[in-house]
Amino acid sequence: MYWIDHTRLCHEIRRQCLHLSAALRRVDPETRVPDCPGWTAAHLAGHLHAAFTWAAGMLNSGAAEFRPPHTFLPDIPDGALDAGAPWTSYVDALAHAHLKTPLGSRIVEDHTVAPFVEAADAFVDALLAAGPDRPVWTCLGEPRSRGWATWGALESGIHRLDAEAMLGLAPELDREVAEELVDFILELVTEPASTAFFDPRLAQLRKSGERILLRAVGSTRGPGEWLIHLAPCGPVLLAPGTGRPDVTVDAPGELLLPLLKRRLPLSSPGIRVTGDGDVMRDWLDHVRS
Repeated sequence: MYWIDHTRLCHEIRRQCLHLSAALRRVDPETRVPDCPGWTAAHLAGHLHAAFTWAAGMLNSGAAEFRPPHTFLPDIPDGALDAGAPWTSYVDALAHAHLKTPLGSRIVEDHTVAPFVEAADAFVDALLAAGPDRPVWTCLGEPRSRGWATWGALESGIHRLDAEAMLGLAPELDREVAEELVDFILELVTEPASTAFFDPRLAQLRKSGERILLRAVGSTRGPGEWLIHLAPCGPVLLAPGTGRPDVTVDAPGELLLPLLKRRLPLSSPGIRVTGDGDVMRDWLDHVRS
């Protein structure tokens, strides 16, 4: 599942966070985030602070079991969140609760991204200190710190797109890193134990046997393609070449990643769809994290 060096991923997180912080400094805290309904730039900055504080806390504690993010944020009042809510609802509620704390007020009133930057630096420092193999809970695969580096690259890369979209920018992601993150997302959504981190709409995804083939144009190191089978038990990854796909999507990794995270439409330049596009549109409508 992993083929990019742990240290390189750590440097990639820092690089994306530099772009993120620069973009957030240029927009008003009340600016709406196009691809995060109900969120402003201030919500995004608070979410990033909470996410990276959570990740650093998990790494530094070596937690063997899942602990929700708010347990690492002492200013969130008891009872402010329902830890048993669907993950996407919980994350949204946490972003709103965060802005009601003193630190959240500072983000809005002082128009500062310093808390997010400090949390990102602490997270990357924790990753580098841990190396790739420290035992710790992860949402997918072997419970090692390496999984958090991939998660961090995904979190920072996608939200960099969100931040720069507020400025009308369309940055390109690193192709190799983006392809690893595509692999991470697809492994996650096809692992039954990990589907709790997706929107409940995942349960209504087609289960009638269709196959989706995703191909990373220009791939040099990763698998290059993924075949998803919409089986009655849920989505399953098959070996490419195992049956004829109902729809094929060809795009370089830096476009496949934002497509899967719903930051680009299926009709975007550089994305080619052959076959039954409704199957892919159904996937995008239901697989949200």
